[in-house]
Amino acid sequence: MRRGAACSARCEGYTELPHFRDLHPLTRRVLEAGYKAAAPHPIYAVGGYVRDLLLGLGTVDIDLVVEGDAIAVARRIGEYLDAVVTPHPRFGTARLRLAERMVFDLATARSERYPGSAALPEVRPASLLEDLARRDFSINAMAARVDRHRFGPLIDPLGGLEDLRRGQIRVLHNGSFVDDPTRIFRAARFEARYGFAIARGTMRLLKAALGRRVMRHVAGSRIFTELLLIAKEPSAPRVIKRLSELGVFAAVHPKLAELPAAFGLLERVRRALTRSRSLPPLQSPSPGEAYLLGMLYGLHPRTAAAVLRRLDPPRPKAAKLTADLIACRKTARRLARAIDLRQSRIARLLDPLTPEARILLLATLGRGSRRSAVSDYLTASWKVVPSLTGEDLRRLGFRPGPMYRVIFAALRSARLDGQLHTRQDEMSFVLRRFAGASLQH
Repeated sequence: MRRGAACSARCEGYTELPHFRDLHPLTRRVLEAGYKAAAPHPIYAVGGYVRDLLLGLGTVDIDLVVEGDAIAVARRIGEYLDAVVTPHPRFGTARLRLAERMVFDLATARSERYPGSAALPEVRPASLLEDLARRDFSINAMAARVDRHRFGPLIDPLGGLEDLRRGQIRVLHNGSFVDDPTRIFRAARFEARYGFAIARGTMRLLKAALGRRVMRHVAGSRIFTELLLIAKEPSAPRVIKRLSELGVFAAVHPKLAELPAAFGLLERVRRALTRSRSLPPLQSPSPGEAYLLGMLYGLHPRTAAAVLRRLDPPRPKAAKLTADLIACRKTARRLARAIDLRQSRIARLLDPLTPEARILLLATLGRGSRRSAVSDYLTASWKVVPSLTGEDLRRLGFRPGPMYRVIFAALRSARLDGQLHTRQDEMSFVLRRFAGASLQH
């Protein structure tokens, strides 16, 4: 069965847009506000929102287009919905943020001209059909007109619905990947997300663009952004593997040609990220940082630094990634040499690490006692704390000060290793262990 066949079967029932009443309630509010704000001119839902509705996927990720002044319309929508409006006059777009934490975009229908490969486009107002024709793939070049209490019919001048049924990703013109090489990253993301296949002609254009070395024109910061978007995909390692097979990462930096050696590690990073949802010491990590750490982990430190310079993340982010790599490598070496695998030792190794570094460390460990010790700590031992408080220490006669930190660290280590069980145990331990400390008089 070809890659798109599963989705083709799934798409058979989604040849029409849903009724207005079946849309998400918050979506209906936005569309109604958009209709009122744009009147008497039409307003359209476009792009990925329409694509996902046709695929039967629930989404509130709305993109709207008007043939006119989108920023003025956005401000009127903002008044109706009490939304914060952020205009971008250069491109005739605005972003609206609702109190319900929903964010959506409104744009002036436009055409684009790229002065050079990977350059920002020059834009001018245009018709809806011209706007659809400038988009990346046919499946993202569909629209639906919004009328009062009505959604649709589908506007599909470029065969997007048929490509959804076929399960294929197709660019709209021969220079698409040359104009914007980041579309290659998007093609791989959609392939993996929907189980689609890149159309044969589109694949020829993709390889031809890489042959023209278009990636060298792409700013590192844009590639870094694409990596963060890939990291949000449930099958991120598969996307990274596909891009590597296509030669994309080698085109970004020659040393990333060695990336295939990291695919197993990246899959373990994915599993650790999934596990992180139920483990507080791993919670709220940045998936993008975790995957990037996995991509860089096997490289020589100087090579990893060179790759990071090419990707050009924000300076604080680059500093954090570098520090996480150093800390993870150091911790992995200490674990590999460790004979003492008591939970107090594991705590001293893991507590200074960020969630992303902990995830990478967990992914680097094979089966065995070291992985078990780390898993035990992340699962349960991390929450072990002394029962005594600062007030208890004061009552025992200890002056408040830096010594408290030393005492609590010793108490926690002893509790982690099962040496103490009760408050009385802790008090006896403190009086015995710190008998020589300064006492109040």
